[in-house]
Amino acid sequence: MRIQTHPVGSALLHPTPRGRRVTWFAALAGLLLTGLGFILRAAPIDAPAVEAFNRMHIGAWGRTADAIYLALEPIPSALLTLLILITIAAVLRSVRTAIVFGGIVALTWLPTAAIKAIVNRPRPDVLTLAHPFTPAQVDGSFPSGHTAFVAALTIAFWFLLRGTRGASIALIAGAASTVTVGLAVVSDGLHYPTDVMASIAWAIAMAPTARWIMVDVITPRLDRYGKRNWRLGSLARRRRSRSRG
Repeated sequence: MRIQTHPVGSALLHPTPRGRRVTWFAALAGLLLTGLGFILRAAPIDAPAVEAFNRMHIGAWGRTADAIYLALEPIPSALLTLLILITIAAVLRSVRTAIVFGGIVALTWLPTAAIKAIVNRPRPDVLTLAHPFTPAQVDGSFPSGHTAFVAALTIAFWFLLRGTRGASIALIAGAASTVTVGLAVVSDGLHYPTDVMASIAWAIAMAPTARWIMVDVITPRLDRYGKRNWRLGSLARRRRSRSRG
């Protein structure tokens, strides 16, 4: 039996049914995760897990985990996203698709910084770690921004490829990458396992809302703005032509 597929990017740009519902779901998830963050800040029940993973932070895996963390810092992550957007625009010949893709990643990933600042959960205690990360990170621990970025990228690629044969590959590869990054940041002694799980939960909850914002709210307004400017420009050109005549 032949499997029906759709053009790459068509599902990404499809309007969201019941868009406001996904917004409420994301808002509720944000409130619940923030509350959980305050609870875990007061009772770091998964600290022993960090210590156990950090003891395995040796050899090739230790170097790999450090490299993963540094490679996914905010600036390299932003540059990677920009490179992906340029590639999408060039391959699909659609700037709109690239803009929506980038918006989904940004609107899913960046709010984790606000949750970090609100909760302000301290990083795992370096005095309890066999292999502490250097330089020490002093910002909040909950949730993991690195994990949130990779999870957001995974979901954005799934949206992009949904309805095609590549969707399942993107989902499997993205899930494996997200788990690997989560293990790396915990092994580095920089995050608790609950930081990682909260990031994944947030990405799953927020990404549909991010897509709704980009597809159903922002791009229609950009279209109307572009059409208005085009009409104004066309009118100005006609007036100049008449004045010359």
